[in-house]
Amino acid sequence: MHGKILRYSLATGIGVVSNHSKKIFELRKESWHDTRYLPTAGMLIEFRCNNNGFIVNAKASVYQSFPQDSFIKESDFWKTETDEELLYKEQEMHDLLVQKIFKETNYFAIKKIPLSLSIDKSIEKYFFQELSAINFVLDEKDDNNDKPLLDYVEAKRFLNKAIDYLIFTDKNITMDSFSDQLLVINKLNYSYNYFTKNINLNPQKIFTEFFLEIQLHYRAALKAQSGLKERILELETRVKNSVTEIKGIYIKMESKKDTKNLDSRLKILKTRVSKSDEELKILNPCLKNLEKNLENFRQAYKKEFEEKFQSYYTSIVNQTAKVLNLHATELDDSIWRLAMNSIPIRNTFFKQNIIGSYCTMTFMWLYLQKLDKNKLSPNDKKAYNLYIQYKKNYEKVFLVLTSNHKLETHLKIQLMSESKNHSVVIAKTNAEFFSQINSTTFQTIYIDSTMPMPIPNLIAEVKKTKKNMQTNLILIPREKIATLKD
Repeated sequence: MHGKILRYSLATGIGVVSNHSKKIFELRKESWHDTRYLPTAGMLIEFRCNNNGFIVNAKASVYQSFPQDSFIKESDFWKTETDEELLYKEQEMHDLLVQKIFKETNYFAIKKIPLSLSIDKSIEKYFFQELSAINFVLDEKDDNNDKPLLDYVEAKRFLNKAIDYLIFTDKNITMDSFSDQLLVINKLNYSYNYFTKNINLNPQKIFTEFFLEIQLHYRAALKAQSGLKERILELETRVKNSVTEIKGIYIKMESKKDTKNLDSRLKILKTRVSKSDEELKILNPCLKNLEKNLENFRQAYKKEFEEKFQSYYTSIVNQTAKVLNLHATELDDSIWRLAMNSIPIRNTFFKQNIIGSYCTMTFMWLYLQKLDKNKLSPNDKKAYNLYIQYKKNYEKVFLVLTSNHKLETHLKIQLMSESKNHSVVIAKTNAEFFSQINSTTFQTIYIDSTMPMPIPNLIAEVKKTKKNMQTNLILIPREKIATLKD
């Protein structure tokens, strides 16, 4: 039956569904059999119950929205039990409109079959589900061209690791914190996978099987063509049979003297043939004209449709990938913000020897640094190149000279909370410090004033380097360090 999810928790895998009569059902993740979408509140679904009233099979309905120009409305959704039944109703209403146009059109005088739906609108209708997912995200998110975007396809596994580790470490954070974002990503990813798996969509086939099918005036003209052919065939058969009978009568008349009854029958048959011929003289040119108009309609829009479809298809694939990356980046931002304010994460993640902030790219690097760079798999090589590009274009690196663990953690959290693209390198000895300032250009260098080494000499050495002679240096006073808490 049809229903709507009232609420659903990704953390517990349990939700509540209501049907048209407001009856409540429990939805468990074991009963969700839809690889396209994650269950979420507000989603229209199709589900089946066992004899005890428990949901045993549920999936997202094909019908999630009802545009103004749609043949069916949401009320029709609630009046039907299945998507198949609703599809039949939609087709039924489509056929009724075709029938109405058929009855109102004079096909004896028709000169051109009009478009019922423009080419652009037809293509949009074909990609309705994909466009809905894209437009939803574009309405919700700012498209900031300066913002570094994740490549979702390459970063997906590391994005999931970042979520899993955060939820595992901080019990106050659950999957529900990301449910809305994950739902949209799931929709977009399904569309993107569909496009990449169906790169050879056939515009010619889609023109015939979709575009022509939704053109109501064209369908009505086909109905008229079919009716004319049937009537012409009926008349031609009548003429043929009548002529055969007439020939038989003439043969009989030659051998009989009393031909009164035969004359009467002959007259009826000749009248029938004459009337049929007169009607055929009208119908045949009409059919010929209608078939010409049907062919003209196909030829007039076929090339334009195929060209626009291919262009639109390429555009929507690129747009889907872009929006998928945009939303994945927004999800990564949410993970980063939650992690930076999480006490359990601060007490574990930031006390490890990790220089990156809590985000997808850091988890990507934690994985890649364990691998032999000369033996990377194709997928790992893509990830490695992606990370190097990110590091080059967006990462800002800070250097901290300290052996004080409290100061180290404090500065890490402070700097990484400002931006997820901030990385913090810790140097605990002179040797480490000098190695870093001669090999890497830093945004800012922080120096612990309590370090047992001449500070003026350190500053002078920094100013002598090619990479950091212009780098800003900040000296952390002893008093401030003393106020830091564990």
